[in-house]
Amino acid sequence: MPSPGSANATFDFRAPLRLSGRLTLPGRAVLSPLQGVMTRTFMQAAARLDLIPLWFTPFFSTGGVSVPKRAAILRKLAPYCLRPDLPLVFQLIGRDARSLAATAAGFAEYGVHGINLNFACPSKTVTASGNGAYLLRSPETLFELTHAVREAISPDVSVSVKLRAGWDSPGSIREIVRAVCDAGADWIVFHYRTATEAYRPVDASERVRRIACAAESAGGVPVFGNGDVVDCAGAEALVRATGCAGVAVGRGFLSDPWLVRRILSGDRNPASEAEKKEFLRLLIAGTDSTKRGRNWFLECVKMTYGAESAEFREARESAWDALRARWS
Repeated sequence: MPSPGSANATFDFRAPLRLSGRLTLPGRAVLSPLQGVMTRTFMQAAARLDLIPLWFTPFFSTGGVSVPKRAAILRKLAPYCLRPDLPLVFQLIGRDARSLAATAAGFAEYGVHGINLNFACPSKTVTASGNGAYLLRSPETLFELTHAVREAISPDVSVSVKLRAGWDSPGSIREIVRAVCDAGADWIVFHYRTATEAYRPVDASERVRRIACAAESAGGVPVFGNGDVVDCAGAEALVRATGCAGVAVGRGFLSDPWLVRRILSGDRNPASEAEKKEFLRLLIAGTDSTKRGRNWFLECVKMTYGAESAEFREARESAWDALRARWS
């Protein structure tokens, strides 16, 4: 594979990446799920249509020091049995080393391929409790938590982390990245904004600088660039400019659920009408009839067809029963 930093290189997103005995990424583009947005129904529909190459779950919050009961673990894993052929990376969030380690070991026992630790969520609810991106304030704590999980599970199960560029300044990128690498992280998903920047615009050159800094600081540990990856050309440009090992797609997937598949395949053609209809059929089949459920489905129609489309206008004006009749 050509060096991604080469000016004329064509990056091969289809190249597998072996990360542990149990986990080989089938390609260099993955979905980085958004908590509360990419629901179980959403992810199952994406899996059924081969829109994702692996399961990368929204976070499961840990607390106390006890392992979740077997029934609780199986309930959490059940949605991903729909496609057992897809590798499963289960994401945890928490700030207590013993709790994180015990929970990771519990899920690893039931066959997950990887554990991902979320040190990136900027939600005020999450950070107010000292979790997620709040932990970026202390690289020593990042090391402690990552090391505890790495020691608690088999080397065959990968340990990865999701990071941001810092809490309120990107000045500690090297220290943050080195902390998790030294603790035994096998790969990193790196969102280039700081926690306090949340999702606000940041200059494109600064985005490249921060991700390149993370990739260089990782010293051979694969770093997947995350943030504002919205099309194939942008994904290609990012790896060439930064030397990162691949891309992780978050909000870009919400505006184009076919984006990861198109990056991996190199097919820049839009989804067919039949694929769009099947995606929405699967979504509505798993959506409840509450106001929240209906509003969520409307968002799915908007992202699939566009805010100015006749399909979205019709869906917005239709009663729920009419929506079900149309898309079921």
